[in-house]
Amino acid sequence: MKQLPKDGSSPELMDRIAAMSRGRKIVLIVFIIWAIQAIPKWTAAIVADGETSARIMTFFITPR
Repeated sequence: MKQLPKDGSSPELMDRIAAMSRGRKIVLIVFIIWAIQAIPKWTAAIVADGETSARIMTFFITPR
């Protein structure tokens, strides 16, 4: 088994991130921030009861 550094990061992952262009790093960071904010909201909308779920979903998706 490979020994990982104490911080838990793998050298391969760090090399791949270091090789990315600045623009791709920015897009990756924006996507991660969006996901951190969106996942709890979508989870609440999916598992909520029908009426609450509908209110939450209309906040994100405008009905036509």
